[in-house]
Amino acid sequence: MSDALQIRLGVESDAPALAALGAKTFLATFGHLYPPEDKDYFIGARFSVERTLQDIQDPDRVVTVVCRGEDMVAFLDCGTLTLPVAAPEPDALELYRLYLDDDQKGTGLVHRLMEIALEWARSKSASALYLGVWSQNERAKRLYTKYGFEIVGAYHFKVGNTLDDERIMRLAL
Repeated sequence: MSDALQIRLGVESDAPALAALGAKTFLATFGHLYPPEDKDYFIGARFSVERTLQDIQDPDRVVTVVCRGEDMVAFLDCGTLTLPVAAPEPDALELYRLYLDDDQKGTGLVHRLMEIALEWARSKSASALYLGVWSQNERAKRLYTKYGFEIVGAYHFKVGNTLDDERIMRLAL
């Protein structure tokens, strides 16, 4: 089996693998934060195959997947702005998720995916790209800061009945 990574747009047949990878990476990073009922509810709602298929089919969204052979190892999900930003630019976009399997962390893949996200936003003539990040995810905040993102707000992200303290970050394009 080849170790070469293939980066491509997600297609409908990717929905099961993408849903599974989304749930796996979310739980690996954040699973310890939630009671089982909140975790189970969120995973079932956010990472169902049906919801993932809707995301792939959404014309206002771009889902990029990274595969090694038959295995999906990372993905990037971007689209229209949904964060509660006070006065957003009318053409602003959002980076929803940038998830990597644990064995891909530290390989440089995250930088390739960030470049894809930025290239996509610029191709849409967006003046800003926003993202939400858990307030205590220092590794992610450092990464985004390196790309020029700045914290511009805060909000609560609901995981079941748990409200996470999130930061809104913005990058002027």
